[in-house]
Amino acid sequence: MKFSILSTAVLSVLINNAAFANSDSNPYGETIVTANIIEQPLSKVAGSISVFDGDEIEKKGATELYDALKNEPGVSVSGGAGRPQNITIRGMSGNRIAITMDGIKTSDGYGALDLNDKVGMNSFDLSNVKSIEVVKGASSSIHGSGAIGGAVIITTKDASDYLKDDDLYLDVSGTYTGISNKYKVASNLAFRTGDTESLVNMAYWIGEETRNFNQDLYNRDVDGYSMAYSVNHFVNESVMFNAKVDYFTDNLHRVEGSASIQKDGKMEIVTFDEQTATDGFGLNIGMVLTPYDSWFDEMKTKVYWRNTENDSNTNRLMTKKKNGVQEYRRQIKKQLFTDELIGIGSDFVSMMDGGSLNHQVAYGLSMTTNSYERPNNKVTLDSNGYKVEANSPFAPATSYNIGTYIRDVIGINDWTITGGLRFDAHRLTPGSDDQISGFSVKNIESNELSPSLSFSYQFTDELNTYLSYNHGYRAPSYDKAYGYVSHEFIPLTPFIIIPNMDLEAETSDSFELGSKYNNGRTQIYGAIFYQQFQNFIDVKEVGQDASGNYLKQYQNVDGVKTYGMELSVEHRLDENWSTSFKTGYVDGKDKDGDYVRSITPWEGNVKLTYELEELTVYSLFDWAGSMNRTPACATDIGLKTDCAATSGWGVLDMGASYYFSSGLEISANVVNLFDRAYIRYQDVAGISSSATKYSTEPGRYFTFNAKYIF
Repeated sequence: MKFSILSTAVLSVLINNAAFANSDSNPYGETIVTANIIEQPLSKVAGSISVFDGDEIEKKGATELYDALKNEPGVSVSGGAGRPQNITIRGMSGNRIAITMDGIKTSDGYGALDLNDKVGMNSFDLSNVKSIEVVKGASSSIHGSGAIGGAVIITTKDASDYLKDDDLYLDVSGTYTGISNKYKVASNLAFRTGDTESLVNMAYWIGEETRNFNQDLYNRDVDGYSMAYSVNHFVNESVMFNAKVDYFTDNLHRVEGSASIQKDGKMEIVTFDEQTATDGFGLNIGMVLTPYDSWFDEMKTKVYWRNTENDSNTNRLMTKKKNGVQEYRRQIKKQLFTDELIGIGSDFVSMMDGGSLNHQVAYGLSMTTNSYERPNNKVTLDSNGYKVEANSPFAPATSYNIGTYIRDVIGINDWTITGGLRFDAHRLTPGSDDQISGFSVKNIESNELSPSLSFSYQFTDELNTYLSYNHGYRAPSYDKAYGYVSHEFIPLTPFIIIPNMDLEAETSDSFELGSKYNNGRTQIYGAIFYQQFQNFIDVKEVGQDASGNYLKQYQNVDGVKTYGMELSVEHRLDENWSTSFKTGYVDGKDKDGDYVRSITPWEGNVKLTYELEELTVYSLFDWAGSMNRTPACATDIGLKTDCAATSGWGVLDMGASYYFSSGLEISANVVNLFDRAYIRYQDVAGISSSATKYSTEPGRYFTFNAKYIF
């Protein structure tokens, strides 16, 4: 039935489009993507890339990755404001997705099984984003280790994006979103002095944790700010130097919580206080060279440093009765996660035209070093006295990576052949100690050649079909190789996760067959894909210790695969009305026949837009089918149980924006108009069905954005 509906929808668009065959209008401007280094029109790229425009993100009142990447089949973000956020692309999530901002890798997330439920991947602000490009599927031939499941390429605006032909630009904007009761103000000041352009960007926000439908989560306050200064200095028409410094902080505070698990029995909470701060600081200096007569047409080089720190402090006072006496216990826990990056990289682009044969070649080199640490400290004060415990869930580690790549887009008449190859050499080294909790740790080295190859045939100026192959690579990670986590306190099934010095790099092979049609009025993009993963890292039980604790370890397994399809259609009905339709589906199993945790049900949306001069109004129906393709799950004490399944759902969003000639633009949106209670499968994937009580999506809420350009 689904395929019949899809076929009818596409056929209707094509028939309707014939009525405009003689029109010269071209209402859809071509989107240019840069995720593959070489700039290409989206309709000509042999692969699936979704592009989110920064201005549209702002108009919708989106302040989180969770909000910004909504409504895109095959892509989802779990978490929200005040909670760790984790990206999933075509069934792969966590640090199997590479995220870069202006060419610099952002901080890792952290948590068990790549859930990143302790530290999220949202260590940056979106107030100055120009675009977000999501590469669906492996892209290690460009982005190296970590892009085994996909990549998210974030580009921020610089002074030239605001100034255009002026020498001064100033704006101020305010946003409110009811999903987290958040208020945000931001401002951009750009100015040109002689041959130098500068941009100052600042933002401040205050709000609460993203709510669920019943608004019965623990209350958590959120506040933070970001600021950045960037400068471009043009030495001449061929040489530009640039630099940027930025700072980000996001602070969370709650005074509601539960007692932690205790070895001597259950306790009740008396008082609770938790404060978490995520701080990020970055600095980069670079140069862009576009010589008149050289062996390359453009060179971009950059030296950079980034440091991100997540600091969580929890103070609990707990109580219980023992032998008729009321006992109290105070526990103070401090958890720190640091990710420091130092790197240098250069990218070159060359164009060669030989009549019917032309080349667009990109090549480059990068060298990076990453340092990671996760120290935990716990202080316990009770009738037994004062006790201090210190541990780390993984040994402090530093990684070193050298990567070099080449990519060639070859045009031969109606054929486009794109080949790429990247070599990465990676070394993971433990900190000063060569052991963790009695287990020896040592250097782990890996290297990988990551090829890519695609063939695209242009049947007409509007229609092309492509077949692509991409290799993915992810070096053994510090938390999996050097990890030691004790869960001895869990009743019935106590276990310990121990290090594994024999971990090998994960790899993947991704195949995609797709077709793209774009005549300026109608866009139809469709693709089917298949991904096979080798040496997939997953946790396995390996035995018991002398105390009866089960021993678990991250090990390499084969046989994991995911596959699915995606379709998007956009059509201009007339000069005022347009419509779009998107749908997608991801399936996958491991070698034992169990479903991959982060696959998705059938999902999609239908959108209708009306535009009249400075007014834009839209309605969007977002939906997902039921989901019962779930993996095996376990309870908090390790007993096997059913994983959460979800019912189908559909919600309606509406919004409008208007630009006044005075420079003021106002946008308003209502999300989940009919206030429906539902659960997205992505938010409960891999957890037991008994643990979904608080996982509902928010009910009806509103967002507002106002922006004034002086």
